[in-house]
Amino acid sequence: MQSVKASEFDWKSFVSVKAASAATAAAVMILGGAAFAISNSVTNSDKVVLGVKAEGVDISGLSENRTRKYFESVADDKTRPLNFSYGDKTFSISPADINLAPKVDEATQEAFNYGRGSNSTVKNMQEQIRCALNGRDVKLSANYDENLLNEQLNAIAVQINQQPVNAYCTLDSSGNVLKYAGIIGKKLDTEKIAASLKEPLTNLNIPRNIELTPEEIQPFITTEDVMSIDSIIGQYSTGFYPGDRGDNIEIAAYALNDKIVKPGWTFSFNNTVGERTYSAGYKNAGVIINGRPEVDVGGGVCQVSSTLYNAVLLAGLTPTVRTAHFFPSTYVAPGRDATVADGQIDFQFRNDLPHNVYLLAGTYGSTLTVYVLGTLSDLNGTDIRIEREGSSMAPSVYRVYYKDGQVIKDEFLHTDVYSEPVNPT
Repeated sequence: MQSVKASEFDWKSFVSVKAASAATAAAVMILGGAAFAISNSVTNSDKVVLGVKAEGVDISGLSENRTRKYFESVADDKTRPLNFSYGDKTFSISPADINLAPKVDEATQEAFNYGRGSNSTVKNMQEQIRCALNGRDVKLSANYDENLLNEQLNAIAVQINQQPVNAYCTLDSSGNVLKYAGIIGKKLDTEKIAASLKEPLTNLNIPRNIELTPEEIQPFITTEDVMSIDSIIGQYSTGFYPGDRGDNIEIAAYALNDKIVKPGWTFSFNNTVGERTYSAGYKNAGVIINGRPEVDVGGGVCQVSSTLYNAVLLAGLTPTVRTAHFFPSTYVAPGRDATVADGQIDFQFRNDLPHNVYLLAGTYGSTLTVYVLGTLSDLNGTDIRIEREGSSMAPSVYRVYYKDGQVIKDEFLHTDVYSEPVNPT
């Protein structure tokens, strides 16, 4: 065998021959594909061309009518109700409920028009070649009415949604604290569900079942909030006469009832009770405006704030904003009143105890009573008393803490200076 030296070998000729062979082979394949496509185009001039699939199934060679029937069968198979479950409840939305309509005609035309959608024979031939070599898959899609879907989802939400219910406390006839658990609310996010269904409905990928997971809404006062409350730690009562003034007292007391004040929170009487207006049910009764007795809407509400003030003092809470009347009041001792006025004068206190406190307020016959419920151990076994020095027109008030009959803390609160009453209220 004759050997050839590497230096004598014509690499350029060798590469050129190889390239020419590859090019020739590619040309043969292209020409062969073109010839096949031309043959197929002639053969299937009124049918779906080679390489077209529908939902992954080869439908080349089908007539337009048979293609439509095929997509109709796909639509029948993929169109189903939306089924939902939540706990032991089930809900269903039928295709008719939301006008779900598979786009059979559009899918049929898309499949049938491959390779024949242009006015140019050459372009149609090129498209048929690409389709034969690479394939085309036509997906059946659908339309639906989003407004109808929202209506159906909202109807389901009505059966699931639940407002949270606050935990609360009451007293039995012996003054024992009774506690009732709160209820966690539930809210179905229908907008989120509707958005998640857009793709499955549009592409007819409808799941067999959808498990609903409504959002949990904690009540403002939870069961845990009242767990430590075990006793009345402060209470105070004042008397009043029935009538318009008494009606105002009852409305304001109701607004105070069932309120919780957590450690560190500051409680505002005005923010809690709200404005004293006719629309809120308040009536005209005696008030003091700029130091003069007048008649105005909401008269009598100062008795509620003053009664609360005394209960707060006896519970060991911390008054932060408090203003005396111009004149001594008839329903509390001098120095123990707390006047209020819409947008001008407020009564506020802060809970500096370790645990939550809970307010109960109400009228019982002609008596207004405010209870402060809390954790008895927070008072460390002390007995709190309110004591006064000085005259009724200039009283100095102290909060004194006793334990085992001994004073362990003496807290100065304030000194008030009243004007001589013209017409006490």
